[in-house]
Amino acid sequence: MSSQPIVLAACPLCGGSQARELAVYPELTWVRCECSLIYKRSEQPDPAAAEFYESGYFGAGDQGRRYTQRTRRRIQKSRNQILDLLNHVEPGPLLDIGCSVGYTLRAARELGLAPTGSDLSQYAIQACRDQGFRAERGELSQLPFAEGEFGLVTMKHVLEHTADPRAAVREVRRVLRPGGGVFIAIPHAGYRKAVAAPQASRYYLPSAHGREHFVYYTPQTLTRLLEQEGFRVVAVNPQLLHRRASLLRRAGECLLAPLRAVAQRLADGLQVRKEFWLVAVRTETPPVS
Repeated sequence: MSSQPIVLAACPLCGGSQARELAVYPELTWVRCECSLIYKRSEQPDPAAAEFYESGYFGAGDQGRRYTQRTRRRIQKSRNQILDLLNHVEPGPLLDIGCSVGYTLRAARELGLAPTGSDLSQYAIQACRDQGFRAERGELSQLPFAEGEFGLVTMKHVLEHTADPRAAVREVRRVLRPGGGVFIAIPHAGYRKAVAAPQASRYYLPSAHGREHFVYYTPQTLTRLLEQEGFRVVAVNPQLLHRRASLLRRAGECLLAPLRAVAQRLADGLQVRKEFWLVAVRTETPPVS
């Protein structure tokens, strides 16, 4: 029996406790449930956890996540992601959960939307406020916003950071109006290298992402969670066409769509996606209790 304190005694998706060890280190242990969800079962306390998401996390050095680099490219990627969401829902106020230093907020503003940010990091909140954005500090399980306040929510590499994803998804649903949509970008548990050699994978290594992440999803497991919590998944992975893009851009997308479709099928077949994108719409049906 491991001496590591328990983080998740049961699977946060199916509630089962039958899971096999996937990657084991002195600091923590990852397991795979019978339902195929991967989660962190136990972990030794990390003395640096309290300051983990402050300025060092966003820095440009080896210990940072380089969020202040390649800004224009990040904004453009965020524009594409928001356009993916707008393929399925009407424009409206947008909440970016895990807003970092504001590149998704900047993309939303460029698209004519009214953006708001939320983050656990006070450093990130101040960085967004310094750019003139509304930004509030909040936990995933308790967002500081009113019920139905937003028409769109973006969550990019956020949901893997919580041991209680169900509570986080319920909060997203609470702040979304009926018919509103959420865009999620998240690491892909089916990524080929992580599947082939989990013990050596950066997903699980304590020196890489093993400390900061709690759950890894596939499109199937995340779809199951969202559907249980009152969402309808309408798209997985980048959209080939964007109905709210400019006429010139749509013409270019039409020309490239066949090639992009082949590339996407190839990436899925070779299991080389490190992340996947998903769009879901809030339904009127209440969550499954």
